[in-house]
Amino acid sequence: MHKSFFTVLVLTLISFLSYGQVHFEKIDSIKNLEITSRYLGEKRAIEIYLPPSYPGLETKKYPVMYLMDGQEYFLHPVAYQRMLRFKDKSPEFIVVGINSDRKKRRKLYHQDASRFIDFLKKELIPLIDEKYRTLAEKERIYFGWEMAGGLGLEIFANHPNLFSAFFMASPTHFTEDRIAALDHSLARNRLPRPYLYFSKAPEEIYIEKSLRKVDSVLKMRNEKNTFWKIDDLPDEDHYTTPLKTINNGLRDYFQDYNSLRFYSLKEFDDFGDLDSIKEYYRHRGNRYGISSDVHRTTQHFLLLNAMAEKKFERFEEYAHEFREYLLNPILEIWAVKFGNYFVENNKDKEAMPIYESGLAKFPESPAIHNALGTFYKNKGNKKKARRHYKLAIEYAEKKKDVKLEQYKTDFENL
Repeated sequence: MHKSFFTVLVLTLISFLSYGQVHFEKIDSIKNLEITSRYLGEKRAIEIYLPPSYPGLETKKYPVMYLMDGQEYFLHPVAYQRMLRFKDKSPEFIVVGINSDRKKRRKLYHQDASRFIDFLKKELIPLIDEKYRTLAEKERIYFGWEMAGGLGLEIFANHPNLFSAFFMASPTHFTEDRIAALDHSLARNRLPRPYLYFSKAPEEIYIEKSLRKVDSVLKMRNEKNTFWKIDDLPDEDHYTTPLKTINNGLRDYFQDYNSLRFYSLKEFDDFGDLDSIKEYYRHRGNRYGISSDVHRTTQHFLLLNAMAEKKFERFEEYAHEFREYLLNPILEIWAVKFGNYFVENNKDKEAMPIYESGLAKFPESPAIHNALGTFYKNKGNKKKARRHYKLAIEYAEKKKDVKLEQYKTDFENL
């Protein structure tokens, strides 16, 4: 596909996801550089994407993803993270696209690979680490398609600390020399925890033999410290593997960024306990340079499951642990539901702050006013009950709330 198409796709996607958010994010974060390389003997065009939070968070550092043939693939990881930031499913990361010359790339990624590796290692990567706030060697991702995949294997074999992850789509030129170098490197080095992701399409039978050899070397060396995966992509061909490779690679490599979401208490119990959750988020915070607090999504689902399964003791435990979340509801309905659940279990004292904080955040909420009306009615305080019921009806009429008739009935029954 042409780059112009992906530009439209990304800008459309960004506009859609930005709509309705509290802060509109300006799309001004793609930079263009031109590097005069001593090792390549030429100028090389570089595109750089900086995440929306980059200008405002002056101490935060970011993972970096380097893409060979950036003119083709630069926008894939940009679209990926912008889409998934909507639900905080991906960390923000810097994207560096290294544009290539079609006439020169084959030689540069194979016969002259050492020159290109020197360019990466001694010129481009130091420049990016100096100019931008990066997590440096800790979180640096390499992506290469076809011959650039073979180049990735050579980099991993001879410079294992240069990148922390390698995504290799439809990789070719896994030569005997490169495989031997990999074997030698694994035999002599205790590597950090690299992530190797290889992908292939069904038609690419010509790379199966070399992929099996790489797999055998990794297995023979019993490299427990290395994660690798060879992925067959059944619906792809030689030219469509990059998009899915980038998507799958980022999803798996950043899997510990996801917020924990449990759909039952049993699912949570199988995971561990509150200390296990806190440890998960401590690791997450340390790896990505973000808050180590338990994510609001996790807090919400623990409370929701305890309430749904009528486990009030556990609900009370989580309510105490995550009190700040209870007092700052995302939606008005949760102030009602959580407050009502305390009332149902004869904990009026605990319910009132939840109603009040919900009302402070949503002062014209018919649902919260109606819940308070019922609360005071059951307390025998008809004056306060009447006031809140009337406000519930007033705001429901104003908002054309579908529960207006119910609120009127509750008031009539006072």
